[in-house]
Amino acid sequence: MTEQATRLPEIGELVVGKVMRIDRFGAYLVLEDYPGVEAFVHISEISLKWVRNIRDYLREGQRNVFKVIRINPKALQVDVSLRRVSQRERTDKILAWKRKQKVAKILSTLRERAGISDEEVAELIKKPLGDEVDKIYDVFEKISEGEPTSSFLPNLPEKITQELEGLVRQEIKHKIAIIQGDLVMTCNGRNGAEAIRTTAREVEGLAGKKEEISITVKGSPHYLLRIKAADQERAEELLEEVLRKAEELMKGFGGSVEFKRG
Repeated sequence: MTEQATRLPEIGELVVGKVMRIDRFGAYLVLEDYPGVEAFVHISEISLKWVRNIRDYLREGQRNVFKVIRINPKALQVDVSLRRVSQRERTDKILAWKRKQKVAKILSTLRERAGISDEEVAELIKKPLGDEVDKIYDVFEKISEGEPTSSFLPNLPEKITQELEGLVRQEIKHKIAIIQGDLVMTCNGRNGAEAIRTTAREVEGLAGKKEEISITVKGSPHYLLRIKAADQERAEELLEEVLRKAEELMKGFGGSVEFKRG
């Protein structure tokens, strides 16, 4: 086997896994960044609540973020947990993974179009930018916004520069998606106001880098929920996370949550 095929994650590491099969005891995954390694999430590691049906939480073909809890190097088997991953960890990891996919696609296509080797890509682009995905993506994002490539890669040949600029503008779009609507939060207990403030604060904290979640009073118990993200898909993901978190918190306070799109 190649070195890449036998590479294993570390205990405690967050990984992106794609669900391949579900049985009564858990779900089997492939790890996106670790080819040849199989992972398993036991039913007890899916949720803090009692799980009646695993498919209420995971589906075949779905990607999610998991935390590595055990490793068997000989069997190339990894045990992971879904319930030990916080919403913020999930949001940040998915964003980082999507950025990594974008960078890989841009560089792969650049190699083909410009007719250059992996070594030339490393020397001309990765080495000057620090060879870290986040740094490379941030530079690509600035180029897509119109900043000159020469500011970051002064020694890049003109032909490769033109190809790179075309690719980053094609792959890194700057569409802003906004979802907003009426969020009704009710709690009749004596700590109802504090429950709503706590829920709003926790929910707004789910926003990742360059994202925005805001909850403002319209007239109690009605609140304006506004979500801003880079694209519609991400905005919908955030909405799902927001409503799930708000329902969980308000239920804990003895309250309830309803949402109607504006």
